[in-house]
Amino acid sequence: MKTQKGWTMKEKVLLSLALFATLNMMFPVVVGKLAGTPGKAAAHGWNARVDDDLKLTRFHVRSNTFQNNTVMPQSMVFNGTLGSVCTGMNISPDLEWTPGLPWTKSYAVVVYDETGEFTHWGVYNIPENVTKLPSGAGSISNSGAPAIPYPQISNDTFTVGYVGPCPPANVEPLTHKYLFTVYALDTTFDLPQFNGFLAPSETLFRAMIGHVIETTTITALLSCENMGSGCA
Repeated sequence: MKTQKGWTMKEKVLLSLALFATLNMMFPVVVGKLAGTPGKAAAHGWNARVDDDLKLTRFHVRSNTFQNNTVMPQSMVFNGTLGSVCTGMNISPDLEWTPGLPWTKSYAVVVYDETGEFTHWGVYNIPENVTKLPSGAGSISNSGAPAIPYPQISNDTFTVGYVGPCPPANVEPLTHKYLFTVYALDTTFDLPQFNGFLAPSETLFRAMIGHVIETTTITALLSCENMGSGCA
């Protein structure tokens, strides 16, 4: 476990955002009572109540491309050299989430390698009436045109669009956890550019503090060893 001195700034910001989901699990009854008071719920970032019948948080995300906490398919893996040499298809998966609470103004989606502390993709200002992203939404055409009309951040390769996972070979821990997180937000953002580059993930994470109403995450797993001949 890292000491406080050892936390990176990105880890500290992500931890503060992750606490919102934890509070939902700890205080479902309180959050349910706050459902009619958007100011309080938004200020604390609490999720909505737990559904006693479905045993799911009210706000949740799913994908037809992969199941939660399972090894991702080759379609989602990077094609080229990153952590290692991978021969995937570099296609972002479809994502679909339940509608946010009534005072939701926008959604953001971030793909983050929790193990390697690496941001693979980020989209924000998704309209409140849009609750899905199709497969391939993170694609960028040869002309530089994105597949979706919503603004994106620079991933940690300093490019825009989805860059699929490609974990290094023979480096512990072997298996990396990739978090596909949807944030329901009470505002939209006008993020700055830096010397012609779109805002990095840290800028979006900092902007979201104090504006997260609820979060939901689906996790994919991958190690170089999972890919067999598709990794070296």
